[in-house]
Amino acid sequence: DNPADVVATVAALRSPAFGCSDADLLRHQQGGGSFQYLSDRATQPGGAVSDALRVLRQFHDGRLSGSTGAFIDRFVRERTLMEVAVGDRRRREQWRRYRFLVEQAWRFSESGGNSLRAFVEWINGQIEEGARMAEAPVPESDEEAVRVMTIHAAKGLEFPVVVLTGINSFREGNPEKVQFDRGRGVVEVGVGNQDGRFATGGYEALLEQERMMRDAEGVRLMYVAATRARDHLVLSLRRTANASGEKSPAGEIAELVKGPEGAWDPADSWTELDGSRLPRYPEQEPEEESDLKASPADDFHSREALQRWEEDREALISTMGRPSSAAATALGKASPDEPEDKPEQQTDEPWRRGRGGAQVGRAVHAVLQSVNLATGDGLEERARAQAAAEGVPGREPDIVRHCRTAIESDIVKRALASGRYWREVPVSLGMGDGSLHGFIDLLFDEGDGLVVVDYKTDSIDAEEAPEAVGRYRLQGGAYAHAIRELTGRPVKEVVFLYLQPRREEPLPDLPQAMLDARATAEAMLVPAAG
Repeated sequence: DNPADVVATVAALRSPAFGCSDADLLRHQQGGGSFQYLSDRATQPGGAVSDALRVLRQFHDGRLSGSTGAFIDRFVRERTLMEVAVGDRRRREQWRRYRFLVEQAWRFSESGGNSLRAFVEWINGQIEEGARMAEAPVPESDEEAVRVMTIHAAKGLEFPVVVLTGINSFREGNPEKVQFDRGRGVVEVGVGNQDGRFATGGYEALLEQERMMRDAEGVRLMYVAATRARDHLVLSLRRTANASGEKSPAGEIAELVKGPEGAWDPADSWTELDGSRLPRYPEQEPEEESDLKASPADDFHSREALQRWEEDREALISTMGRPSSAAATALGKASPDEPEDKPEQQTDEPWRRGRGGAQVGRAVHAVLQSVNLATGDGLEERARAQAAAEGVPGREPDIVRHCRTAIESDIVKRALASGRYWREVPVSLGMGDGSLHGFIDLLFDEGDGLVVVDYKTDSIDAEEAPEAVGRYRLQGGAYAHAIRELTGRPVKEVVFLYLQPRREEPLPDLPQAMLDARATAEAMLVPAAG
């Protein structure tokens, strides 16, 4: 849509739609090629990039013919994006995204949108506003997934198995005080309850009509819900043994399923407890049918069954509720020795409190990730850019000061002298059914072992140093454990580099910190035996 946006053009060339590599892009540029696809220089060098730019120009020329929905649909099809996604590790997610984008384009066209430019601007506006779509994502038919959705969200969809829950209650609610007869254009009013209600002449008739319409709508909703199932429909018919339970959808369905022989597969046996019907465990089957009608107060087996069910449920929730991954920075909060809510850091500098301090810290880490650690060249420019990106303009001097402190530190000079150092190193270590992950600010190899460096923008003095190091003990231990397991190399040091003022604090008793970090992560991620 915008040939002048060279950054977007290069991003498109590197996307699955064209698959141009960085080497292809470099060769194209060195051959005198342009990335503005309307220019003749765009196709002169030849090769994959020139071919892709030629295609972009063709689509650019055709963007004004036909609807936006048809245009984007044709692009997805002609560039075989659905087929290319087969090789993606998360291909089903890619397919859903492509279909979602095409669907939004069609809806945009149907609502009166008449240009690709308007659609792109609308999409950008949705992103900037953080808009969320109400539609529930639908899994592929062969995907082993569970979707929890409302009946309204499930309209038009089908699933191999549908479990219909939440139908065991009946709430009549308070009737509206004002009823409208739209056919006759009459308004009826009623105040009070059935025992003492003052109402106009036609109020009761309109109220009964509204109840009938509500009940009919309930039947329609149950029909929609039940017909979402292609192969199996599982119903939860547990309900209270009173009028409310019998009036509920579960009670009405229970009467209906008594009909066709063999159409339904009920649970083998049930028992009543405190007015509710509960399934028995197989090993607790009664010897005689009459046992099912025993008083709930005397029914020891049913109470035991309920207790066992509750225990199994709690165990399942505990297991399934475990996180799929643990961040190294979160391990300190998971430690029983670490208070859940640490007091806010006290400082005489008000600008260090709250969100602003965190934004400055992020900016410092971002600058140290890319700046020349040997010379500091370009430090001011990068600090200015990151201050703007983090929304803290005017804080460039603080960012520059912290970064210079790091560049001039002994530990960073050691990293440079080693000749083998890496910045912002992502680590992810499989553990149980999840993973331990994080980012190491600076990692270097001195031959006899690896050294982990973690930048800290906390303001501490000599007396606070031991406590500050203790707060990050498990984080440092997790980094060391993960990088040792992943590389097979020993980690000889973990150093916390505090930038205001400069302090280099090594993590004491590193082997024990690594063991404790591993144990804490396992407690978060690995289900307990039994």
